[in-house]
Amino acid sequence: MNNRLIAPQSVRHQTLYRWWLLFITVVLAACQPKPPASPPTLTPNVEIVTLTPRPTRPPNLGGAVDHTAGSDNAYLTIIFYGDFTCAPCVDVARSLLVLRQRYAGDVREIFRSFPQSTKEDDKAMLAAQAAEAASDQGRFWEMHDLLYAQQATWTTLPPSAFRQKLTDYARQIGVADLVTFDQTLDSGRYKTLLEAARQEAQLQGLKGVPALVFNTQRINNVPYRGRIDEYSLDGYVRQRLLEKRWFDKQPALQIDLNKHYTATLVTEKGDIVIELLVDKAPVAVNNFVYLARQGWYDNITWHLVIPDFLAQTGDPSGTGYGFTGYNIADEMDNGLTFDAPGKVVMAHALQSDAPHNTSSQFFITLAALEPRDLYDGRYTIFGQVTQGMDVVRKLTARDPFTDANPPPGDKLITIRIKEQ
Repeated sequence: MNNRLIAPQSVRHQTLYRWWLLFITVVLAACQPKPPASPPTLTPNVEIVTLTPRPTRPPNLGGAVDHTAGSDNAYLTIIFYGDFTCAPCVDVARSLLVLRQRYAGDVREIFRSFPQSTKEDDKAMLAAQAAEAASDQGRFWEMHDLLYAQQATWTTLPPSAFRQKLTDYARQIGVADLVTFDQTLDSGRYKTLLEAARQEAQLQGLKGVPALVFNTQRINNVPYRGRIDEYSLDGYVRQRLLEKRWFDKQPALQIDLNKHYTATLVTEKGDIVIELLVDKAPVAVNNFVYLARQGWYDNITWHLVIPDFLAQTGDPSGTGYGFTGYNIADEMDNGLTFDAPGKVVMAHALQSDAPHNTSSQFFITLAALEPRDLYDGRYTIFGQVTQGMDVVRKLTARDPFTDANPPPGDKLITIRIKEQ
């Protein structure tokens, strides 16, 4: 699943990226004339467009050598296919431990051995067998952690010396019956089982390690394709945990089309007041008002802020990929243009050629955008900032899509809706 919501790069990069932006979807803004004294009467015929639900796949659970850490009731299960001789696997194992602790109760891990060799003297297979032998005495995770923690030490040893080291490791982690541990390890009892685990991994289409597969209570068997550092994994976990808050469908009409609506965005840097353009974008305004009243926008981050260009928020996961579980109809051809700052615009999903792919994320533009033909009529403009542009300009600059570790973003504390 990839629902990254994205905006253009900074003004200084516009020339370089202009045509690229057309294919990855950006959110920009347009001018808004002053509302008429008496809003026109509208027929409450707002088109609701909801994408077909994603197909449900059976969870990828129940392998030959599964070892689980975390609550059985966790919303998110991360399957880690690892080899104890794999250097990058050390960082993944450490990150997953941190994430299990950080999101205790919500995240569990299943470790599956995927040794990259089956040679008799191979340390990968020997280490995997030692972990299984330790598991017989309730010490799998202790052996797992120690093997990864000491990897740089034992991978330099010859196989015979490593075999003796494994007995020392078993003693260190508190294996009660060392004689049985040694007998089990030397018997080769787990070789057949570990070879079956290798074949299972290969049937899953996995070519090597580390490999991660994510299962939630909504969507299963999603291979992880991102960076394996802790920051990136944490972001993806937050994105997947956001599924718990997904709505089953787009809201029905919540607003009175003959009334006037404003929104006050309460931020760490001050308040921003937005005129919501019911007559120009009733679907987007209806969606925005509904989500604000549901608390969707409470205590979230301005996750993408590019000075002199735009500021984006609307994703509780803070990653720029989160959404509500549904999409709304486009209202791009509403006569509004991108000729001034302060425009409030719905963000598109990454698939820029797909219709009706906006959800909850929105942008406020910090400048007029040129050339206009790249922006006008391509995005739904549904609001205009009437107060607080100075606040928008003070938001902390950050770009999580290009910066491996961006600074913390400013908070959008809440949105207050006023109906007149």
